Amino acid sequence: MKNIYEAGPPLLRQLESEVHVWFSTPEAITDPERLAYYAAILSPEESARHQRFHFDKDRHLFLVSHALVRRVLSAYIDVDPLVWQFSRNEFGRPEVSSPDISCSLRFNLTHTSGLAACVVTLNADCGIDAEKIHARGDQAGIAEKMFAEPEQAELKKLRGQAFLERFLAYWTLREAYCKALGVGIAHAKKDYFFEIEGSGQYRIRFQSPSSGQGRHWQFTVLRPGLEHMVAVAIRSEGLSRKEVVHRFIVP
Repeated sequence: MKNIYEAGPPLLRQLESEVHVWFSTPEAITDPERLAYYAAILSPEESARHQRFHFDKDRHLFLVSHALVRRVLSAYIDVDPLVWQFSRNEFGRPEVSSPDISCSLRFNLTHTSGLAACVVTLNADCGIDAEKIHARGDQAGIAEKMFAEPEQAELKKLRGQAFLERFLAYWTLREAYCKALGVGIAHAKKDYFFEIEGSGQYRIRFQSPSSGQGRHWQFTVLRPGLEHMVAVAIRSEGLSRKEVVHRFIVP
């Protein structure tokens, strides 16, 4: 299998027509030398956050997911992974602040138990969210509080696994959309909702019929395995739909 990190610039050119999603399975990465390398490429701020986690599993997930971002970005721009520096907006969304690259390379990171994922785009806001598929908490109550009426109506028609998967689709889509906007899920509103088109793709609808905002977004729901659901949101600005290419890697 070809080492994707030798591809470099061709990967960057592919982003003109593609969106790339990189998956990794943190629990499968246990080699001490590899983990030591991951720790060495973290920034001082990331290292401090890494050490603050109380549980080993949380430290491990943080370490692998943040190494994933650095290794993935270096697949597009020929710089050492430790060189990347990031700034954060008021809601915590990271953006590349250094090195000074000649293109607008955008990314977003998510991780949950058993999965880390990073989406990369060129000149487009992006957001990604991953959830493990299992029932927890009062999901019907969460839907009533967080989801728009059309989404709640669809959920009321479903039971069991069908309800769970549709609930998680709506939830991850909302998370990904808010992250692409650069805000937290706490700022999600009920003036929009997600629905499935005949093609099986999701689209966003706004309660105000005069709003044309939905035309500027592309959404994809992925199932990288039986246990996880991942949603990706891309600000398309009304351009043609880009192909979402996803692959598993060991960073």
